[in-house]
Amino acid sequence: MQPGQAAHALQQCDAVVHLAHGDRGPEATRRLVEAAVAQQVRRFVHISTMSVHGPAPGPEAAHEDTARIGRYGNDYADSKAEQEEIVQAAITRGDLRAVILRPTVVYGLGGHFEMQVLRQAQAGEVTLFDGGRGLCNPVFVDDVCDAIEAALVRDEALGQAMFINGDQSVTWGEFIHRFAAMVQPAPRIVDLSAAEAKAYWAEHPPEPVGGLATRVVRKLRRLVSGPPPAAPWPPLGRVLRETFPIHFSNAKAKALLGWEPQVDFEQGLALSQAWLQAQGHLPR
Repeated sequence: MQPGQAAHALQQCDAVVHLAHGDRGPEATRRLVEAAVAQQVRRFVHISTMSVHGPAPGPEAAHEDTARIGRYGNDYADSKAEQEEIVQAAITRGDLRAVILRPTVVYGLGGHFEMQVLRQAQAGEVTLFDGGRGLCNPVFVDDVCDAIEAALVRDEALGQAMFINGDQSVTWGEFIHRFAAMVQPAPRIVDLSAAEAKAYWAEHPPEPVGGLATRVVRKLRRLVSGPPPAAPWPPLGRVLRETFPIHFSNAKAKALLGWEPQVDFEQGLALSQAWLQAQGHLPR
């Protein structure tokens, strides 16, 4: 986003919903916030993430009043944390009437998490960690959209940050098994050790994602020397995400947004399967 583009785009807008994330997320968010302030936008809804509390949050992160934002050496989490802090600073200064939403594991209608399972299942093998005991925190995409709509109009939510999560405490094992079961023939389920995966990544730290220039250089290097050997374990981010035992509370969102999740996990599975079939990702 170039200087001036955001201000031009926001002319005559009374509300902004900021969902974008990219290489220069903090810079783009800062410009968007500045433009929203300059254009006197009446409501700014910033879509953050549970990941601002790190890739492996502790029990204090389950409720907003004890959850803390920090830097954890994870590109996505750290970028989103910086973006949220930019919005929080504008709120604190009194410059911006904003609401911050932190969705958990958003699924449904081709979302990243179910597509990851489906791609594995269609290749014949699906992995999980430690029996899939980690908590998934799934929230259906329609419920997230309802929360955004509520955040646009509910004054009680102004200046606040809140988790957007489903009501049910679903394990990653259940999430993975249920989406994998949509694929026939049934894939092999492989149970991996999270401790062994973490030990591997401790000895072989993943390269930071880096900015566009870094990724271009890395791609050119691969073109010359070939792709690096595949890691023997799934990415560290996935290992951490699928093994922490925290269920994020949605009580604050219910109280301030007047919002309730409408799609339980069984309904979400059925809606997702119908969509995946309609889009050709699964046979009818």
